[in-house]
Amino acid sequence: MLRRYLNRLEQEAPRRGRGAQTGHFVDHVVKVANSYWPGLFHAYDHPQIPRTSNTLEGFLGSIKHEIRTTTGRASTVGSTMDSYGELAVQVKALVHVLPKEELKQRIADVTDDALKVAKKKLAEIHEPARERRSIVRRPEAFLERVVSKWFGPRGG
Repeated sequence: MLRRYLNRLEQEAPRRGRGAQTGHFVDHVVKVANSYWPGLFHAYDHPQIPRTSNTLEGFLGSIKHEIRTTTGRASTVGSTMDSYGELAVQVKALVHVLPKEELKQRIADVTDDALKVAKKKLAEIHEPARERRSIVRRPEAFLERVVSKWFGPRGG
C-alpha cells in the first residue's frame, strides 16, 4: 500500500515550474523510504513485534506497572529503574516470548562468573542516575566536591 502511494506521488509530482520543489521533496521522501524499506515492516514478519504504537505503549505501560508494583512507588520517574529501562524491556520481551522451561534453563545456565560480570555492568549503568539523585538531594555537597576538585580543599 505504501509502495503504491509512493509510486503515485512520484508520477503525479510536478517536475518543472513553480511546483518543482514539491517534486524534489517527493523524490527525497521516496529515496528515504527506499533506504529504510528492508526494516520498515518487520512487524508483519514476526508475530511478537507490536503492529501499532498503541500495542507498544501498552507493552511499555505493563513494564512500568510491574516496576511500580515491585518497588512500591507511585511512579517510575527518578527511581533506580531509570537506569535499567532498556534491560527491563528486554527481560519483559523474553518472558513474553520464550516458553517458561526455556527461561528456567537459560537462568540455570548462567555461571557465577557471568553473574558477577553482569552485576558489575549493572552497577556501572546505575552510577549516573545515582549521581543525579545525589546531586538533587544534596546540591551543596556536590558543589563542595566540584570546588574541591577544581581548587583543592578549602580552608587553606
